[in-house]
Amino acid sequence: MDSIAEQQRQAYEDMERLEQAVVDLMLQKLTKHRYRLIREQKISNLLDQIQARSKLITELNLDESGLRAKEMHMMGTGFDSFYAQLDKVRAHHRRNPELSVQPPELDYIKYTRNPEEADEKRRVLEARLRDTTNVENVEIDDTELETFVSEGDMDKLETMFSGDERFGRYVDLNEQHKLYINLKGTSTISYVEYLNVCTRFGDIPAAAKDNLYVEYLRSLATYFESYFARSMPLFDLPKAQREADEAFEKEWAERKENEMDVELFCEPCQRTFEKETTYKAHMSSRKHQKTVDRLAKSTCAKSESRVDHAKRIARLEHKVQCYVRALGSKLSDTRANVQRRQALTEDERMHELHDVDEIEYSDDADTAHAYNPLNLPLGWDGKPIPFWLYKLHGLSVTFSCEICGNSVYRGRSAYERHFQEPRHASNMRRLGIPNTRQFHGVASISEALELWARVDAEKKAEDVDNDTFEEYEDAEGNVFSKKTYFDLKRQGLI
Repeated sequence: MDSIAEQQRQAYEDMERLEQAVVDLMLQKLTKHRYRLIREQKISNLLDQIQARSKLITELNLDESGLRAKEMHMMGTGFDSFYAQLDKVRAHHRRNPELSVQPPELDYIKYTRNPEEADEKRRVLEARLRDTTNVENVEIDDTELETFVSEGDMDKLETMFSGDERFGRYVDLNEQHKLYINLKGTSTISYVEYLNVCTRFGDIPAAAKDNLYVEYLRSLATYFESYFARSMPLFDLPKAQREADEAFEKEWAERKENEMDVELFCEPCQRTFEKETTYKAHMSSRKHQKTVDRLAKSTCAKSESRVDHAKRIARLEHKVQCYVRALGSKLSDTRANVQRRQALTEDERMHELHDVDEIEYSDDADTAHAYNPLNLPLGWDGKPIPFWLYKLHGLSVTFSCEICGNSVYRGRSAYERHFQEPRHASNMRRLGIPNTRQFHGVASISEALELWARVDAEKKAEDVDNDTFEEYEDAEGNVFSKKTYFDLKRQGLI
């Protein structure tokens, strides 16, 4: 058994190596989502080991057993203890002459290797092995390609997430959706609609928040806690829970204080009073006392149970909302993904899963862009669309609109559609021109103003023609134009 001083030295060395391993992992630029997730899991494991070493050092420094003090005393008495320990070491190696010692840095060198670069090197070597005629001269050394990602890590990742979660990209609330539509006060809605309202707890009536509703909230909280552990290993869940509990207790105390200050409510009689004097008179009345005596036993128990039940529900609702805020855009991303997948066929879904298994690019700004020499528009997957589709929709032809600030539109359909969009209509109103069908296709400011002047002049001329075109007849049978008739009538000549 190693001495206490050696245990402390080894713990300090391990902490330094573990910290360096964390730094090496954080500095690696990874594009595949799975590798990034495994890296976070490895970092979380390394941090746990650092905490364990730190705890061991603290316990050894406390020296509650007194062994460390005795050892320090023996080390200062001379060389007797040193030679005694040296004899034990020599005896151990004589009993195990073929014992090999592996340098500790070999256990940490794998954290410095990028798994994506290792995969690329392995593919190149395998291609050379297939193409070469002398296969004996080409060998793949797996030890040099060993990284922090093992086959066991990949297999574990396969079983860690459901198909809808897509390795932590989205959330899977299908089970919670089934519980929600069976609650009181809720209607049968689709899964996409549920993702919009799953955190709107105020929409559910208070009378419907029974024990089944409590189980539903617990199911949500349990799932989110499990999701954090699986997809966000570095998320400090205990800290988030403490902050959520502290914030809830503060809000609950303020809520109860406001209710006591504002609401004059008699619980036994189920009556609310507007004035404090009326409330005090009622509390001292004989009718109130009889009601209190009659409901003394049952009312106390039910009232206490109701308050505890309401507080338990409010605590769970607050916790779930805190979890959802910590998830960021996961819910909105899940909703968009579900809507997109509903429009795919079964073959397209399987093909999409295969593509994701092959390579998964990150959405970060430092990720390498897809090869796009023709500058083709990007599709829903972030990749350039096929060239034949580009030509089919006429996207090679561009149109500009001076009214919209010389905005450029690809293809005739996008250009035609923009005339009915709010941006174009707003710019037309700023020019003092109505965005009617007559101006559809006019993109120049001068042409639009010229057309509006001509249309306005024609409209005014049409109004004048209407005055001269209409004829009126007086009592004697004389016929006049509209303008002449009303002029004579105002003068009293007719």
